Amino acid sequence: DGKEGAAMSPVVEKLTNRDYEVLYMAEPLDEIMVESLRQYKDFDLVDASKEGLNLDDEDDEESKKKKAELDEQYASLKDYLEVTLEGKVQKVSLTTLLTNSPAALVQGAYGMSPTMQKYMKAQSVAAGGNDGGIPGSMNQAVLEINPNHPIVQDLERMVKTDKDSEETKNFAILLYDVAGMTSGYEIGDTKDFATRVMNLMSVKARDDGAAQEAVVEDDGDDDEPAKEAEVVTDFN
Repeated sequence: DGKEGAAMSPVVEKLTNRDYEVLYMAEPLDEIMVESLRQYKDFDLVDASKEGLNLDDEDDEESKKKKAELDEQYASLKDYLEVTLEGKVQKVSLTTLLTNSPAALVQGAYGMSPTMQKYMKAQSVAAGGNDGGIPGSMNQAVLEINPNHPIVQDLERMVKTDKDSEETKNFAILLYDVAGMTSGYEIGDTKDFATRVMNLMSVKARDDGAAQEAVVEDDGDDDEPAKEAEVVTDFN
């Protein structure tokens, strides 16, 4: 994927928007090497693609209080996503570190990055095996959602309004798929992904068409002259 691919990951915005310097390590062997190199001079090396990233601006009491309030507000959405994405993610958590992205997939403390997973898969296939037994796969990732993003807020409203609808389920899975793609993972079923995208586009087109028809009908009613009320008296 290289540096350009790594720079597109949502986890990078956690750091760049706070003026942290990011060291891109895009080669599979970099991950093995950095496990034994935890510090360089006076600097600690921290893997931003792992869960639990803690920055200094989150340590104050106000930030902790706000985080607790958001956790309570979005508890139903987290529960819904964990049920809907069962078998795909370890858990769902909220993060206030994301800014432009609605969600990101990060690995647990002992999980492997997408780059390492691809490397091991290629090695296994080249050796005549398959990738079915490779640990650290995508279903061990943690889905982090950004409560300040409109997409997450829309999904939260959908869950409260009609969590059992197919539209809400497709929206949730699409959020997961996009988070996986931007975080460097591969989509397992591209046909299913394309179907969900087209379904979402169809819903948008349908809603836009209904809104346009409503505008036309309103305009037509405004152009009609007001009719005088007729009084009919029955003398019989």
